[in-house]
Amino acid sequence: MLKLSIARIRNQWIRKRLQGRKLAPLAYENLHALDHLDLKQRAKSLRYVILDLETTGLSLTSDRVISLSAVRMVNGHILLGDVFSSLVNPGRSIPFSTIKIHGIMPSMVARAPALDEVFDQFLLYLGSDIIVGYHVQFDLFFLNSCMKRKYGMRMQNLVLDAMFMCKKVIIPAHIRSYAGRSKGDQDLDSVAKHFGIEIPERHTALGDALATAMIFQRILADLEESGPADLRSLLAAGRIN
Repeated sequence: MLKLSIARIRNQWIRKRLQGRKLAPLAYENLHALDHLDLKQRAKSLRYVILDLETTGLSLTSDRVISLSAVRMVNGHILLGDVFSSLVNPGRSIPFSTIKIHGIMPSMVARAPALDEVFDQFLLYLGSDIIVGYHVQFDLFFLNSCMKRKYGMRMQNLVLDAMFMCKKVIIPAHIRSYAGRSKGDQDLDSVAKHFGIEIPERHTALGDALATAMIFQRILADLEESGPADLRSLLAAGRIN
């Protein structure tokens, strides 16, 4: 897992690489997303954006985003009045096999904005908050591809994967008993069941983001009970490369 110090070194390298370029305000602000963080900060006191995407399929090369949603968490509370959610026009067909999963029809996204437009709205919503997702590297691929295409860099926000945190913070054997997987690769449904969480509108971006936020709440509570509940311990549990 990357330490905050390494993330900052990478950030400084990107700043030097982009030095002299005229950056859009959104990109400039994102360059400073790490500046306010301190490893001694209480994890619960920090701000998080919990996100999820729906796509036309599982290919990183040929599939596209069709929905992007996120909820904000501040002081351990999910702010239901501060939600981001948008359909996205993928610019390609949506296979029937994926329509059966998320229920998003071509007619629903025909007049939706393209990802480049939605992404700027999301970046404004995100600010410098820490990103949380479930198996978040898949979502990050699409978001960072857009960020690099538009602004020449990856998003600079810290990113946590709730799936990693479930394996480290919560007793893995308990989750495995639900998942029935020898390798302990936990899916969202299994972890939600462990916590007694009913996922509203499963396989929608907003429903899955909300479920992940509720799971993350439990993780923060467990950290508070079991030891130093600071950013350092949180990064040790869920920071991705």
